[in-house]
Amino acid sequence: MELEKEPRKPTPPKVTPQEPSPPSKIYRAQPTETFLPIQRRYAQEVCVVMGIALVVMGLVGFVVDNFLGAHLSYTHNAIHVASGALSLWFGFDSALSAKRFSYIFGTIYGVLGALGFLFGSLGIPTIGSLVEDRYLWKPIPDVLELGTVDHSLHILFGVVFLLGATLTFKRYKKI
Repeated sequence: MELEKEPRKPTPPKVTPQEPSPPSKIYRAQPTETFLPIQRRYAQEVCVVMGIALVVMGLVGFVVDNFLGAHLSYTHNAIHVASGALSLWFGFDSALSAKRFSYIFGTIYGVLGALGFLFGSLGIPTIGSLVEDRYLWKPIPDVLELGTVDHSLHILFGVVFLLGATLTFKRYKKI
């Protein structure tokens, strides 16, 4: 009995290694992830930053008389702490509520500063420093008195809140 021989498989030809030729063009690898641009407003960031600033200003105002040259009474400081806490609340809430809050509060602060310059008159405050102020406005005498520095800060706060509600930026979300 003769054993059948299995046919042999052909061996592949030997390949001698060659040095790779330098590429003529450089190709960039395509990203495997896709990013989608999303329009966002600065309202949430502004609410958080301004909230911290207002709370700090109100708390420091309880300790330091005439802080930043402003006429800070107990009532004025309490208002700053409360409005800062509200600002923080809306800053950590949704973007829509932060935007609405920024529009409303920016308008309130801006109008408050403008009214101070409009209705303010030369006078000596009974709260804080007893230095004569050119635009002293006493909405509630001996309780809430606002001077030139107060009006300027209120207008600045109003502008920052309104800019935060209005300006947008692109943030990219991975999909």
